[in-house]
Amino acid sequence: EMCIRDRVSLTKKILYGCGSFADMTFQWTLVAFALAIFNMELGYSAVLVGSVLAITRLWDAITDPLMGSISDNFRSKFGRRRPFIGIGAVCSGIFFIAIWFIPSGMTDTSFFIIFLVLSLLFYTSYTVFTVPLLALGYEMSADIHERTNMMNVRVFANSLNGIFMFSWFFALIHSEFWSGPSEGIRMVGLIFGLVMIVLGIIPALTIKETTKSFVKEQQKVSVIKSVKFTFSSKPFVLLVVAFFMALFAYNTVATAYIYPLRYYVLEDNATLFGKWNGLIESSHHIATVLMLWPIAQLSKKFGKRMVCLLAPIFLVLGSLANFICYVPNEPFLVLIPRFLVASGIAGLFVLVPSMIADIVDFDELKTGTRREGMFGAIFSWVLKLALAIALLINGYIIDGLGVDNTLGINQPEGSMETIILLLAIIPIIGAFFAFYCIYKYPLSEKKMYAIRTELENRRGINLSLIHISEPT
Repeated sequence: EMCIRDRVSLTKKILYGCGSFADMTFQWTLVAFALAIFNMELGYSAVLVGSVLAITRLWDAITDPLMGSISDNFRSKFGRRRPFIGIGAVCSGIFFIAIWFIPSGMTDTSFFIIFLVLSLLFYTSYTVFTVPLLALGYEMSADIHERTNMMNVRVFANSLNGIFMFSWFFALIHSEFWSGPSEGIRMVGLIFGLVMIVLGIIPALTIKETTKSFVKEQQKVSVIKSVKFTFSSKPFVLLVVAFFMALFAYNTVATAYIYPLRYYVLEDNATLFGKWNGLIESSHHIATVLMLWPIAQLSKKFGKRMVCLLAPIFLVLGSLANFICYVPNEPFLVLIPRFLVASGIAGLFVLVPSMIADIVDFDELKTGTRREGMFGAIFSWVLKLALAIALLINGYIIDGLGVDNTLGINQPEGSMETIILLLAIIPIIGAFFAFYCIYKYPLSEKKMYAIRTELENRRGINLSLIHISEPT
């Protein structure tokens, strides 16, 4: 049974969930709707949009590990994480709002420069917010199953946002409240940004962060050495490769579904498209919420690794369903592949971070330091890198197929069918890689309890005497 000291109170979980609710909007809105808004609505090149998102991921390769290291080494009376969460939330909200005020009618060069600068400022701020927030979730409990519960809280808050808020971004810009889509983009962006600032600062202001004495006394580790230690951890590398391959392959084509949905299934009905796009995005998060309890219970019974192996299987089933679910005037069928895929992605988003929290223990045993921030940073960057490269490729696919929003239902012959074919095939490749990597993951529940026992014994001595050794 779980020790009392390992339990995280419901109040703390709710307060942490507020930050995760905001994290969802910051993380996914630009990824999910950049093409729909800047390409479909404002007429800018899909390749330019994808290029900006890819460049920001290269920038994240610098800022994410740097933020992880800064957070791990930071000491203050407010803790290692909270000051950055608060500052990052406010700055993220300001630059998030600014992005949606980019007007239509600019030259390609002007659009590219402005969108790139604002995106870099936004994603830098988002890194300052999300890396410490994820690390805070990792370290709130030492129990392996309570860690899964904390990641459940994170994903539940994400999904709640997805059901009621984030998914309706595109539909809301077409609301009759606005004079047109251009005003809608600005106003919805403003409202979303302000709400996320308020929610994002809640964990920074309310969760009392207790930095353990053995953490305060540990040596500070340079960012280069910390990155080296992190990538020397075989279990961690297996998990991030699995996560990257699954998310990269899926998202290479995932957001392209909007084109066959709008021009093939809904015959270019913009109002219906906004509603069904919102419903389909919401269904993804409804599926996620429904999977959270089974994931938690099954992982306690069979172990995290065994349950995590089911995630790629659901990705394969959902991808294959695309073959039969794009039918003219039957948009509800598109819910089926999204629901199946979402069930698999839920497993990855709950269990992979929970297993990474376990790896922090495994790593401490080898190096003598706890570096939740760096592990969270690398994981966060891998996720963002997978999405950005996928969206860049996505932009070239759309461009290469000759998809043109001015053509309406008269898109180039075979272009919609090709997108549907890619939706069915490409994610399966990534799912196979992910399955293999998860299968090879070595840290069982029995091994984790043994590691914790050894760490508890070790903490009985002065950790300042423990020197950081190179991982074997």
